[in-house]
Amino acid sequence: MVEKMEVDEPTKATEQKPTGNLEQTITFENLRDWCSQLEKGESHLGRVLQFLGKTRANLNSDVLSKLVTNYFAVITTQRDALLQWVPSTAGAADTVVAMEVDSPAPATPKVSKTPKAKRTQLPLTTAPVPEVELYIHLLVLIHLVDGKKYKEAEECARLMIERVDFHDKRTLDPIAAKGYFYYSLCYERTNRFDELRSYLSGRLRTATLRRLSSSQAVLIVCLLRCYLLGKHYPAAAKLVTKVTFPEGASNNELARYFYYQGRIKAMQLDYTAAAGYFMQALRKAPQDAAIGFKQNVQKWIVVISLLQGEIPERSIFRVPIYRKPLLPYLELTQAVRLGDLGLFEQVLLKHGSSVFKQDETVTLIVRLRQNVIRTAVRQISLAYTRISIKDICKKLQLSSDVEAEYMVAKAIKDGTIDASISADNDSSERYMQSNETEDIYRTVEPQLHYDTRIKYCLELHNQAVKALRYPPNIYAKNVESIEEQREREQQELDYAKEMAEEDDDDF
Repeated sequence: MVEKMEVDEPTKATEQKPTGNLEQTITFENLRDWCSQLEKGESHLGRVLQFLGKTRANLNSDVLSKLVTNYFAVITTQRDALLQWVPSTAGAADTVVAMEVDSPAPATPKVSKTPKAKRTQLPLTTAPVPEVELYIHLLVLIHLVDGKKYKEAEECARLMIERVDFHDKRTLDPIAAKGYFYYSLCYERTNRFDELRSYLSGRLRTATLRRLSSSQAVLIVCLLRCYLLGKHYPAAAKLVTKVTFPEGASNNELARYFYYQGRIKAMQLDYTAAAGYFMQALRKAPQDAAIGFKQNVQKWIVVISLLQGEIPERSIFRVPIYRKPLLPYLELTQAVRLGDLGLFEQVLLKHGSSVFKQDETVTLIVRLRQNVIRTAVRQISLAYTRISIKDICKKLQLSSDVEAEYMVAKAIKDGTIDASISADNDSSERYMQSNETEDIYRTVEPQLHYDTRIKYCLELHNQAVKALRYPPNIYAKNVESIEEQREREQQELDYAKEMAEEDDDDF
């Protein structure tokens, strides 16, 4: 007979360890390792904050309460405030479970159903270093912001900034920058951003005098956003001219700074400079993250291109991350390309209040009406050698012949078309006479386009050279160790003695 295979019976649900507790234990051990590295000086705050995006996904009240209980045992005031914002469940803050490590199996394994004893992490009897204290404080702040508890997060951010001022260390500048950012975010989400303007200006003045680059960059960006949300474009433009953005700022803050500069230039009708700033913001943005930011920047690039008289490439609208958000802008581009004023009005009526107003591009899109009419006039001048103003008015669906004549005259003055308007006394009998098209390569237009492309390539090269970074510790290859230095000095000493002996033998 064939014997049955022995199969281990599935353990009961009560004997299995819950997955949630295991994840909490792993998260707590990882955070404790980061804090240990900060205490020993094995890692710096900048490196720890780089992994903040991955860490915040695993944060919860139980893990944070354990951290606060173990590291803030001496600082009772801070501990009580933080535990009030991250309350623990079932006394989780009192007992800390360490990670279980598999021990080597003995020679004769025995099955034991008794649970293993859990190790407990005793709270520290000394105050944590400022880096660890503020790092845990920042984790609590991020947890409150993710939970949309903006009132508590505002108080937490204010307390964290006060602790940074109390310690007064330059190494805490990255933490302070995060505090300013989330403090501004809480005010923005509660529609009180205008109340923070004077506070941000004072903090920016202090950060500039102390040369705190991280805080200075964040405060400049927050102030620009405050002005733009309040439609104070002259004040934002004046701020850009008065401040100097720090060179040591991160690429994320630099991308935001370029984005806000592009919006300011767009409102000032400087579309060429705005397009350059938006392209730089897109290049400085993270490649695999910040999808919403890149979508917003791309929307502004499309609108600015249309205002400059250029039609964006269709491949831009086919990119997976841009396909759905840029669908209304694709319809807008088609209306401008065809010069169909009726289609343009339909797109503006369809997406004006729902999409364009939310994206804050409706002010620029309204200006596109002149571009649509200019494109239609150009197509009419190419199709007809001679056409009456009345017929142009019908094709453009304008209200009167006078408006149509004005549009044609403006297109002629701007150099959009090469034509002339007859000087008849009766306005209903006037017509537009198109001249013969001239060879464009006999003009200076190709030279101007070529010069623009050269400037763009040179600017791109300069930005790439500025972004170059040397490999870390590359200089260590050419630095000799202490033993090698002693050996070299001994060889030089022996060589000097030999040369002295040879000189004595010669005499």
